[in-house]
Amino acid sequence: MKNRTLHNAFPIVAAAIGNRFGIKVSVGGDQAYTDGKSIQLPAYEGDDPDYQDYAWGLLAHEAAHIRYSDFSLRYGSSVLRRRLCGAIEDVRIEHELAKDFPGTRLTIGTVIEKMIAKGDFVATRIDDHPANILYSFVLKSLRARVLGQTALLPLVAQTEVALKAKFPKGAVTRMKGLLSEVPQGLQSESDCLHLTDRILTMIEQEFEQQRQRNQAQPAADEDTRPEPYDTDQAAVSADSDGSNGSDSEDDMEHDQRLPADNDDEQSSESGGNDDSNPENPDDEPSAQAENSSSDPQGDDEESTVIADPVGVLQTLLSAGDIDIDQDLFESLKSSLSLAAENVSELLMPSGNEPPMDERAGAFLLRKVQSESGKIRAALQGLVQSQTLNRSQRACRGRRIDGKRLHRLPLGETKLFQRKQVKAAPNTAIHLLLDKSESMGYQVNDSQGQSVGSRMPIALEATLALALAFEGIPGVNPGVTAFPGHQDDSVFRLLEHGQRVNVRTGAFSLAATGSTPMTEAIWFGAASLLRCREPRKVLMVMTDGQPNDTLSTLDILQRCRDSGIETVGIGLGLDVSHLFPIAITINDLSELRAQLFELSKAVLLAA
Repeated sequence: MKNRTLHNAFPIVAAAIGNRFGIKVSVGGDQAYTDGKSIQLPAYEGDDPDYQDYAWGLLAHEAAHIRYSDFSLRYGSSVLRRRLCGAIEDVRIEHELAKDFPGTRLTIGTVIEKMIAKGDFVATRIDDHPANILYSFVLKSLRARVLGQTALLPLVAQTEVALKAKFPKGAVTRMKGLLSEVPQGLQSESDCLHLTDRILTMIEQEFEQQRQRNQAQPAADEDTRPEPYDTDQAAVSADSDGSNGSDSEDDMEHDQRLPADNDDEQSSESGGNDDSNPENPDDEPSAQAENSSSDPQGDDEESTVIADPVGVLQTLLSAGDIDIDQDLFESLKSSLSLAAENVSELLMPSGNEPPMDERAGAFLLRKVQSESGKIRAALQGLVQSQTLNRSQRACRGRRIDGKRLHRLPLGETKLFQRKQVKAAPNTAIHLLLDKSESMGYQVNDSQGQSVGSRMPIALEATLALALAFEGIPGVNPGVTAFPGHQDDSVFRLLEHGQRVNVRTGAFSLAATGSTPMTEAIWFGAASLLRCREPRKVLMVMTDGQPNDTLSTLDILQRCRDSGIETVGIGLGLDVSHLFPIAITINDLSELRAQLFELSKAVLLAA
């Protein structure tokens, strides 16, 4: 197993971001994914800012899914329906997330800009699959308009050109109207699916109308454009007879059926092509001219005709995943995947429920309650004395300091006493208990007599500390034992916010396994980052023999760089080589005296 050190605070920061969003984030392996409840990121060890920007963008997007999406929704067999709904839902949830976390708008926008710059996010072309053109336009236009991702505007314009070339004019116009309902008209993913169905139904209707127009056009052309032979015969007949009643009736019928063609003929007869009466290039074409498909000079947007609307519609609706670009954030997950040589096998351990022994826990609780009370009293006394007894001099106030009146002739103005208000400790403390096999070894005193193993002392000290901290207002304790069933897991003895009395059965563990201290510290740091208390302290109770000392030192430094204070409690051994702040105890009775001094740094530091 490669025990590569963590070169930056990536996993700790990832856990902090997850905590901010109220979701669980794990770091490890070489893949990025989410299971609908938590997010997994690769065990990245580099310092590439682009990689971290991508990771934070993915975290924000997936957090939005976990918070707002309905993972039970079913889309049926239509790939296009699923992908269109996904594009609309992505915009909806990111818009919702930005209401609570405005910074995510910039975080995700940065990812979009970098993907465009690298060529990973491009406009569609006219020769792309119709389904991809439709999907691309919906995705890009909504992101640009609703989420303010203006870097997409050039891509939206290019994609719209392809859309107008492949879809009937009415479909493009009506679709823009439907998309205007995003985001105000959408309250859930079901609403997004309903809007998707309306868009697809509308497109089918527009293609059907295009098919009907295509069928009617040849018949209209036959009636309004006679063959040359028929024209000559009609001219001869008109010259010889003067008029033809039946032809006049037919012309009237054609005029009623095809007003656009009739208007074109009248326009031509009025001298539309006469050089002496040139057309005004600024004049907009009439509605009839817009619908005419025979005018080669007409606007391309207005005169686009779908040659085979049925075929295009079938191609559109039968699209598969390979016909549509990969989902934006699925491709982001792929880009975050690490090559084998860059992957650390160091994984954040999973937190397991420990074996519970209520009888043993109750016995241990009775044994440590007395000493725990003494520890709590000592710590509270320090906190109260620091909070209530400090005073400061001031120029104004209600209580004069008589001892300073003699300094008044010397110009002293600070003659009043004012109590200094110091906030109660607002600290989350996480205790990590080493339960490795070495903790069960027999220990001899200075005379060589066996005094038992360190494990009972460790359990007593841990429970006593948890009880003492719980009793101090403003302190939020949590306890984890390592390893768990295996080296890649830990036991959650007491989670932050739980009451110690209901978890005493968990404090009945046997000493087994190795000492994966690096992974356990990582887990403890992530637990602290999920706490609301501004001050965070990690206390490790151990015999001082981690599996990998270098990686333990490294992650301890990363904790401190992330604002987490680290304290070591050595059981029979000095652990100051691992922890800058450390104490050593050999018996529970020594813990109170040691903590009396230690608490000044832990609870009362500025």
